[in-house]
Order: sequence, then C-alpha cells, then structure tokens
Amino acid sequence: MLKIVKLTSLDSELRPEALKGIEEIFFLSTSIKSFSSPEKKEAFFKKWCGDYLEYYPESFYLLYFENRLMGYLSGCDNSLDSLKNLNVPGHSTFVDLFKVFPAHLHINFHPNARGKGWGSQLVRHYLDDLRLKKIPGIHLVTSKDAQNVSFYDRLGFTQTEVRKFNENELYFMGHILE
Repeated sequence: MLKIVKLTSLDSELRPEALKGIEEIFFLSTSIKSFSSPEKKEAFFKKWCGDYLEYYPESFYLLYFENRLMGYLSGCDNSLDSLKNLNVPGHSTFVDLFKVFPAHLHINFHPNARGKGWGSQLVRHYLDDLRLKKIPGIHLVTSKDAQNVSFYDRLGFTQTEVRKFNENELYFMGHILE
C-alpha cells in the first residue's frame, strides 16, 4: 500500500527511522559519492536536505510503500524568504521570478523505487497542498541536460529560463498553480 505523509505528522518514535531513511536515500541519489571528510559529507547533506528538515519540516513529505520509506520531497513555500535560511548555490539567480513561482522543491527516491510513477504522485500531492494554500506557482532549478527535465515537463513545469551561474548554466522550470 502506498502512503504519503508529512514528516511533521509522524509520531516521535517513528521520526528517527524516517530521518535515517531520508539520509540513506539522499546519498543513494546524489551524484557525489565520496567526500574528503565526514564533516564535508555532513555539510553537503545539511545544505541540500538537512536545512529543509530544520527550517521547513511542514513541507517535507515522505512516500512509503508497504511501510518502507521509498522517497521524499523537500519543499519550501516561500523561496524569497528561504534565501536567509538556505544556502542553495545559484538559487538567488532567479529571485526576480519568485513572485510568480514562490515555492520550490527537491525530490529523491531510492533507486529501486524509480520508474513506478511514485515521484509524480508525490509531486502532485505537494502541488495540491500548495493550491490549498493559494500559492500561485512553484519552481525548481536544474541543468538543461539533466535526466529530470522530461519528468518535470510532464508534470507541467513548462515555464523555463536559462541563466549563467559561475561557469554553469542553470535551468529554471516553473509551474503556474491554478
């Protein structure tokens, strides 16, 4: 049975196991696999996931299948406000678009859980919650040649913009919520 829950809705005795699963899925999903020290590994996790757990736990969603954590979505309803709490490289490059697309998200799944349509269900669940809050739009930032572009395109993230950040091109994908 598939179940989507907010992290904040878990009983306190279930949270440590969920946090352990989130960290496992995070490191299975990231392209960086080795770190020069445990501190660098911890800082990397904090930047891309841990800060969302700390500052935006009400926008952290978990997807379980048969009581096993398979993936998560970390979201933020107010990207402009998040610039003071999050240190996501390049995010401020698109600050002028945050009024139309104030929310943003990250999503990761265990490798064995990919390709089953669960990611789409999890994103749609979050989009529905944003609509209830009257949030006008959502975005994410990736690279134009990333594998995830077609996934988000199918979900309606069709408002796009390419901008330079350092030596890289960042690809903004926005979705108007109606």
